[in-house]
Amino acid sequence: MKQGLVGIHMIVQNEEHYLPRCLGSFQSLASECFVTDTGSIDRTVEIARQHQATVLHAKWDEDFASARNISLPLASTDWILCVDADEYAVEGIDELLAFLPTVEPSITKLRVTIINRIGEQEQANVLFQPVRLFRAGRGYRYIGRIHEQLVRGTTGDRERAITADESVESELPIDISKNVSVEQEPLAPLVIMHDGYLPSTMATGHKPRRNLKLLQKQLAEQPEHPFHLYNLGVTYCQLGDVEKATEAFAQSLQSTPLEAPYRPTLVRDYTKVLVVLERYDEAHGLLAVERQRYWGYADLHLLFGETLQQQGLEERAYQVYAEAVKHHTDNGTSENITKIELQSTSDKGHGVQSEPAYVTEQGSATYKPYTAMGRLAQKKGFLQEAAQLYKLALVSMPTYTPAWRGLADVLQQSGEPDERIAEQLKTGWKDQWKEQLQRVVVEADRDITEVIQALASCGAYEQALHLLQEQDRNHGIPEADLVHWMLCANRVSAVQEWAERQYRDGDDHLVFKASELKMDWAVACWAHGAALPSSFLAVTEPEESSAWRALDSLLCDQNKRIIQQDGDSQEVITLQVAAGVRTLAKTIIERAVQTGQLSLAKRLHMKVAELYVEPHERLLHKQWIAEVLYRTGYTMAAAEMLIQCMAEGELQAQSLFVLGETVYTRGHYDQALALFQQALEQEPGLQRARAGASLCYLQLAKEVIEQEITRSPSVTELKAQLTVLKQKLRLAEGLPWRTVFHAKERRNHVAEQSHFAMHDR
Repeated sequence: MKQGLVGIHMIVQNEEHYLPRCLGSFQSLASECFVTDTGSIDRTVEIARQHQATVLHAKWDEDFASARNISLPLASTDWILCVDADEYAVEGIDELLAFLPTVEPSITKLRVTIINRIGEQEQANVLFQPVRLFRAGRGYRYIGRIHEQLVRGTTGDRERAITADESVESELPIDISKNVSVEQEPLAPLVIMHDGYLPSTMATGHKPRRNLKLLQKQLAEQPEHPFHLYNLGVTYCQLGDVEKATEAFAQSLQSTPLEAPYRPTLVRDYTKVLVVLERYDEAHGLLAVERQRYWGYADLHLLFGETLQQQGLEERAYQVYAEAVKHHTDNGTSENITKIELQSTSDKGHGVQSEPAYVTEQGSATYKPYTAMGRLAQKKGFLQEAAQLYKLALVSMPTYTPAWRGLADVLQQSGEPDERIAEQLKTGWKDQWKEQLQRVVVEADRDITEVIQALASCGAYEQALHLLQEQDRNHGIPEADLVHWMLCANRVSAVQEWAERQYRDGDDHLVFKASELKMDWAVACWAHGAALPSSFLAVTEPEESSAWRALDSLLCDQNKRIIQQDGDSQEVITLQVAAGVRTLAKTIIERAVQTGQLSLAKRLHMKVAELYVEPHERLLHKQWIAEVLYRTGYTMAAAEMLIQCMAEGELQAQSLFVLGETVYTRGHYDQALALFQQALEQEPGLQRARAGASLCYLQLAKEVIEQEITRSPSVTELKAQLTVLKQKLRLAEGLPWRTVFHAKERRNHVAEQSHFAMHDR
C-alpha cells in the first residue's frame, strides 16, 4: 500500500558538503528518502540520518546503475524522484504536489527542468529537461556503468535504452549538457539547480578521471558504441584534451542514429570543439546540414553565426543570429527561470510538444544573439541599431555583462560625453528592473554593479568612481579593480593614500598579493615622483625584493648610471639582478601605458634601455614598447617609434604588421602591402598579415578600375568588374584580421601622446 506521493532516491559518497542543502530543499516534498551510500568516510551518513533519510549501504563496484537500483524496489510512494547530492530544488515544489495527482495513469514518466551552473555569473547556465520522476512499482530500473539510463522491462531492453530514455551528462571546457528523451514526456513543474560541475570543482579533475576509467570499461564491453564514444569525447573535454575529444565526437557521429535523442547535443558539442580548435570550415560544413535537422535548436544557430563571423561572412552571420532569436520559443525550454511555462499542465498531463526540449545554454535564443548582432552592427557603423540590440539583450537578462559593456562602448563611439553615458546607463538599469517585477529590491540594488563596471570598461572611470561613491559601498568590486580605476582616472595620490591606509589599518595583507594591485601601487608612487615606501617592500616576496629595490633605485636617482659587472665590488646591478629588473620593468611599462601614465613609461623605457648590452636587444625592446602602445590605442606614438626602428635596423614580423595596419588605415595601400609582404617573408604563418596583403591587392585593383572608369565611362564591363570587386572587398574586410579597438583605446587615439621616438643611449 502506497504511503506517500513522492520519494527521494539518491546515491552518495563523501557528500557532506552538498548533502544538507540537497535534502533540506526537498524536505517539504518527500514522504520518504532513500540514500544509498557507497563507502563514505566523512559525515555523509550522519547528515543523511539527521534529515530522517533511510540509509542503505552498498559496495562501490564502479557501476552507477547498480547502485541506483538498490533503493527502487523499497519505494512506498506513488512517484520516485532521483536526484544527486550536488542538486537542490529552487522552484515548483508546491506546484508539483498539486500537479502529480492530476497526471493521467497512463503517463508513468515526467521530465523536470535542471539548471546547470557552469560559471559564477548569474546567467552562466545550461538548461535541460531529463526524465527524473517516474511511477514506483512499474518495472523501471537503471542500466549502464556510467551515464546510466532509465529503462522499463527485461534485460533484453538494454540496447533499446541506449537510444531511448537516457539522462546524459556532457561537459565542454566551458559548459555542461544533459540529454532529454525524444518521446517528450510531460514536463513537471519542478526546477532543480545543479552546481557540481562549476569550474572550481572540475579543476580538481577527480570526476573526469573517474568517468574516463568507467567509460573505458564500458567501451571494452561495447566497443565503438556511439553513445559511449560521445561521453568519452565529453570526458576528454573535461580533461582539457580537445583533440581527443574531437576524434571521439567524430567517431560517435558517424554511427549515431538520426533518431537518437542525444544526437542534437552531440552535434552541438562537436561543433564547439571544432570552433575552439579554429577548424571553422569543418564547423561550417557540419552545421550547414545539421541546422536543417534541428531548426528549433537556437544553440546551433548561435554557433553557426560565430563560425560565419570567423570566416568573414558577417552579413550572413547577422542573419543567422536573427534566426536564433526567431526560434527562441521552439525548444520548449523557457529562458526566464523564474517563470517556466508548464506545457504539461495546460494539456492536463499530456504535454505534447512539436520540438524536442533541446539542451540549451541560457541566453542562446535571446541575449547572446542580440549582443552578437549588436557588435556586428556597431562594427559596420550602425550605432543606433547596435544600441537598440544591446538594450534588447538586457530586456532578456538585465545582468548580462557583455550587453552592458557593449551599450557603454557604442554610446562612447557615438560621441556621447561620459556624464551622458552614465545617465543613460543608469536610466536603462532602472527601466530594466521595472520590467522585472518578480525581482526583489535588494537584488536590483546589487545589480547596479553592472552599470559601474560598464562605465569603467568604456574608460569613464570618473563616472564609475562617482557612482560607486554615491552607493556608499563597493558592490563586490575587487579592491584591485577599484585601485586600477583610480589610477586610470589619474588619481595618483588617492592610490598611494589607499594603499598606505590599507597596509596600516588592514588586518589582512593578503590583498597585496594580487600582482595587479602591487603594480598599480608602484606605478602610482613612481608617477608621483616618489620612491617605493617601506610598506610596499614589506608586502613583497623576498625573491622579488631585489628587483623591486633595484628598479626603484633606478627610477628615483636620476644621476645614477647602470653598470653591469660580474663579481666586482663596485657593481651597481649584477647581471642576474639586471635580468630580473628588465623583466619587471616590461611589466611596469605595460601597466603604465594601460593606465595612461605615459611619462613614467617613457622614463622607465630610457632607463631600462641601458640594461641591454647589444644594440639589437635595445631595438627589440623598443619594438615591443611600440606594439604595447599600439594595442592600447596610442597608434601615432607607436607608428613614430616603429619608423625610427626601421631606420636603426630590421623590424620583426609583428612590428611590420602593426606599421602596415596603421598605413592601411590611412589608405596608403601600396606602402601597407610592402610592409605586410615583409612580415610574411619573416613569418609565413602570420595569417593577419596575409589577410592584410590580400586586402591591399583588392584595394589597389579597385583604384585602378575606378581610374579606368573615369577615363572610359562607356565601358560597361569595367563597372561590372568594380561591383564584383567591391563585393570581394566587403567579404575580406569581415575577416578578423584587424586590431580591435574598443572605447578605452579609441580615447587614446586622440589623447595627447608622449613622444617615444628617442635614442637608447
